[in-house]
Amino acid sequence: MSRIMLACGGTGGHLAPGIALAQRLNEAGHESLLVVSRKIVDTQMTAKYAGLNFTAGRGRGFGPGLMNKLLFFPALLVSLFSTWRLVRRYRPEVLICFGGFMSLAPALVCALKGIPVLVHEANRRPGKAVRLIARFARSVHLPAGVRIQGIADEVQHDAGFPIRQEIFISAKDVARKTLNFSTTGRLLLVTGGSQGAQVLTLWVEANLAQFASRGVHVLCLTGAGGRVGEVRTEHSTVRFMEFCNQMGSAYSAADLAITRAGAGTIAELASCRTPSILIPYPRAADDHQTANAQSVAGLGAAELLTEASISQLSEKVFDILNNQVRLTAMRDALAMLDANNRWEEMYVETLQLASAYAAQKT
Repeated sequence: MSRIMLACGGTGGHLAPGIALAQRLNEAGHESLLVVSRKIVDTQMTAKYAGLNFTAGRGRGFGPGLMNKLLFFPALLVSLFSTWRLVRRYRPEVLICFGGFMSLAPALVCALKGIPVLVHEANRRPGKAVRLIARFARSVHLPAGVRIQGIADEVQHDAGFPIRQEIFISAKDVARKTLNFSTTGRLLLVTGGSQGAQVLTLWVEANLAQFASRGVHVLCLTGAGGRVGEVRTEHSTVRFMEFCNQMGSAYSAADLAITRAGAGTIAELASCRTPSILIPYPRAADDHQTANAQSVAGLGAAELLTEASISQLSEKVFDILNNQVRLTAMRDALAMLDANNRWEEMYVETLQLASAYAAQKT
């Protein structure tokens, strides 16, 4: 049995693949510990995984804004000290980092102690933490065709996005009944990712009359502190929720999703064959969501719409919902995208490095 530490958290896109890999490791009899952040999104996402081991680490992001940048460095020192004690107590045999501010201190501490470090980047434009950790990581796992300059080719590998066990396609009627939606009519899933998107919630609120007249149901995930409740009419239910812990059912129930373009969201849409309109978050680091959306839209698996063009969203939504040929084409493209979402190599390499490190220490 190997002891694996996973540094993830801060956003659903960092936390979800860590959970998925931990599920796989635990099934095979290995021990895993997930280092997550203290943000509300982490608390909400981890609550349903009683069988996994989580610990809340220290740290904060680098920006935006001068004050956040100034506060980053003392926070990093606190995080390094906290992580050093955690590593000494847990004694991991390998560390997997999933990017973001929660990865930096564990990566530095493990590297200094000689513990192998792997790093996984899901987005098509690697973030600052990943670019730094890649300089000393044993292995770097990236989306197909993406590479980090200055890193040896033999260290970099194509990798997919680990999908949690509960994110899989199910029959639409079953999924709708699970979520307590009518099995008749069309259903929109609107979500800004794990942290919500006010602009999408406002769009739903502005179109309540259209949903009612067209018999369209909506599940709108608003994020922590967002709107909750339902607006019901004779032929339509519009439900606002902060968070949904049945995302496999939510994707499967929907005829169309309107979402941000994080790599995790895209991989989960593909897993559940859910056609979508992707609206990248325009202030994402390195504009990585736009790069993600362009890649998927180029394959015909989704539509791309900028936030600046959101006035066109209503027309686009109802056009697509009424176009079965387009919906079918997107589902076919999503099936191909899902078939290419392979992350077996990262799982295998994790165990190989852990075994080699354990043998070296004995």
